Amino acid sequence: MAVSGTVPARAQNRVDPMAVAAWVRRGTLGVAVLAFVWCFIKVGSERVPANMDTVPSAPPGSWCLVDRFASGLHVGSDVFVETPAGRLLSRVASLDADSVTVLHPSRTKAWPDSTQFGPLPRQCVLSSVMVVFPPAVSPPSGGTANGR
Repeated sequence: MAVSGTVPARAQNRVDPMAVAAWVRRGTLGVAVLAFVWCFIKVGSERVPANMDTVPSAPPGSWCLVDRFASGLHVGSDVFVETPAGRLLSRVASLDADSVTVLHPSRTKAWPDSTQFGPLPRQCVLSSVMVVFPPAVSPPSGGTANGR
């Protein structure tokens, strides 16, 4: 006697591509959230005070993206430090395990550096500068933006 209909196939262990895609999406979202949180914790921003002209590559009024942990600190790094004279932007001149010496490339007398107060403990380094966005420059007065 004949049976109408189809005969069920033997069960095969197949991978459902839609289930794999869902796991990949969830994993990607998790990695993106972790990366965002890590960047939020590690990266910050600082403004160079309007009258602080200690580092020529970061003019007064600049906005800086900084590494809050100063993890890539080396000689020549621009850093925000806490000094006896207050918070300063300066450049690392020498570095050892316990202390850091900062000297301003612009030798202005208004802001002291390690020549006045000596080497600082490494804990005084607040952050190292990663990227500098200089302030917008307005066009010169007496003309238009294109100079005519």
